[in-house]
Amino acid sequence: MFIDIIKSIFFAGLPVFLFSFLMVYYAYFKGYVSPELSIKMAFKEKNNINKKLSKANKKELLFLHSKWVTFGGGFYGLLALLTFIYIELEQSIQFVLNATDLQAYLDLFSFGAIVSMLVESLLNMIKAALWFAYWPDVFDMVNGFVWVITAYLGYRMGAKLAQHYALIKVSLGE
Repeated sequence: MFIDIIKSIFFAGLPVFLFSFLMVYYAYFKGYVSPELSIKMAFKEKNNINKKLSKANKKELLFLHSKWVTFGGGFYGLLALLTFIYIELEQSIQFVLNATDLQAYLDLFSFGAIVSMLVESLLNMIKAALWFAYWPDVFDMVNGFVWVITAYLGYRMGAKLAQHYALIKVSLGE
């Protein structure tokens, strides 16, 4: 159990903490939400002062933030987005490592390959939305509950730290 907690801190807590900090800080920095408003409250429609994180205004958001909102926002959406990025990067790296010649790269531009990539990306979005079922296949988890709690704590601490730094910036007038 102790080893599982240590693994969950390094493989779930820290990455989620860093990704949460970057995403939330940038949401404050870009003015999607006011730093006075916690990111938890920003996803509650009635309390979203700026409304830029609402689903109706996704076109105004940067790509990663729009995907975060697409996945529902908050902790669940952040983990789904992180899972989607992981899956897409893993598949891209595997393709590059397994491509044997120039023809393999040229085949990427065929109609069939483009349709296949779109279908694969859609399937990856479904896998990402079901992140809680995806990650146990990637990591050897003795207790999945510990991993979810660790990831959630990483999310909350990253969001809180981002809000703190954004408030400092506002108070300094930067």
